[in-house]
Amino acid sequence: MQKILGILFALIFGAFSLAAQLPAGSTAPDFTAQDINGQTHHLYDILESGKIVILEISATWCAPCWVYHTSQALQDLYAAHGPSGDDKLRILWIEGDPSTNINCIYGPAGCNGGSVGDYTQGVEYPIIDNAAIANAYQITYFPSLFVICPNKRLFEVDPLSAEDLWEKANVCPVAYGTNNAGIFAFDPGTQLNELCGVQEIQPNFQLTNLGAAPLTQATIELLWNNNVVQTLQWSGQLSTYGEAGIVFDPISVNNSGTLQTTVSSINNAAIEDDFSNNEREDNFAQAKQFNTTDVVLKIKTDSYGEETYWEVRDDFGTVLEFGGNKEVGPLGGGAFPLGAPIGPGAYPSLTIIRDTLHLPENGCYSIHISDAYGDGMCCDFGAGYYRMYNLDNPNNPVISGGEFDDYARRAFGAGVLSATQEALMPVSLELFPNPATDLLHIAWETSSSLPVQLRIYNGIGQLQHETTESAAMQQWNLNVAQWPQGVYFLYLTQGGQIRTTAFMVGK
Repeated sequence: MQKILGILFALIFGAFSLAAQLPAGSTAPDFTAQDINGQTHHLYDILESGKIVILEISATWCAPCWVYHTSQALQDLYAAHGPSGDDKLRILWIEGDPSTNINCIYGPAGCNGGSVGDYTQGVEYPIIDNAAIANAYQITYFPSLFVICPNKRLFEVDPLSAEDLWEKANVCPVAYGTNNAGIFAFDPGTQLNELCGVQEIQPNFQLTNLGAAPLTQATIELLWNNNVVQTLQWSGQLSTYGEAGIVFDPISVNNSGTLQTTVSSINNAAIEDDFSNNEREDNFAQAKQFNTTDVVLKIKTDSYGEETYWEVRDDFGTVLEFGGNKEVGPLGGGAFPLGAPIGPGAYPSLTIIRDTLHLPENGCYSIHISDAYGDGMCCDFGAGYYRMYNLDNPNNPVISGGEFDDYARRAFGAGVLSATQEALMPVSLELFPNPATDLLHIAWETSSSLPVQLRIYNGIGQLQHETTESAAMQQWNLNVAQWPQGVYFLYLTQGGQIRTTAFMVGK
């Protein structure tokens, strides 16, 4: 059903990306509004009662909105998790076009501005006619759906089935009990769960207070294969839903293993009311190895070949080769639920594409595959796949896959890794303050005279800043006062080797 909705949307309105309106993590604008039955709804009151809110902003003339409405996805979600279900969420449907009158909600009769049907039919959730809410949420297209968590943070979602919407909503932190803390927005420090050679990672997350009592202390442990490698003692003062950024020191990992992050105690060993959010576990495998730097890539598209885009990158993130639909690009996974636009390089459907990758040298690389719709290449709409082979053995794939959601990311080695590629470079790297609000001071020490390149990426992998300095300089000051709040990653490269560290920008 989910993909059928997307196809119908595309046929009716053409294809476009769900570009960001209010960015994920924004504080939801508050509002108080009456529904068509005269009941008043205050968003923050609902959130402060511990409920998750699904907000749909639509227009009565909007054909895709009507298709989604008649799918009954929101009504099914409301029946399961609203007041008559487990009572964990609320749904508010907003008519957001100021050019329509209230009659349009009930159908074409007496409507000024256009209506495709009666939006009150078959639903129990509140319906509100209020274009000011659409303006507050900076709506640029209909329908727009937001999940608003009880901590008043929001994120946008596609027009999904009831089951998929509930899965998305379940990432929300929800307060419970007196002493209760959790790990949220966890980032292990790498997009890849396969390790090529030695990799330096720096896990980070938001420590969130979910209890009624202030969170004043937490003991946090980082383990690799059940061995504690770091213990942090945090202290502060967090009210309910208050957050503190936690950034571990970098650690070096190789081969396969399990990274565990645990909040082992809070508030000086107080009895915790809910341990379900106290631990995060990430599994890593050793990357596959190709015997030369010539690697065969074979892709078979599914029934929607235009949804596929791929890149091969070196160990520094430089794109070496790419293919598929450039309109999707490296950040387009799941961004086109209404259908991907046909851009340069788009592949035909149900077609096999073969490419020989000529990698520049022995070393570590990765392949990144985006699916525009977010349902991978297999298997509901054709048995698509990606496979990678040694050049001298094109029948037995070293790497293969096809079942994923928005992205597939695989690390691999090519040729024989040198001793220098197997070891971290002898560079010390320090930055302070962390979090930074104004100036970030970066300092390093190295015995090499080669230039030092510094690149900084934001939390979604976009290059924020880069510079190349002489090794003798040994320090660099960066003004981050105008940067958005969040986690950033610094990559220091010298002589083909790389060190990484994470930092936070606060306000």
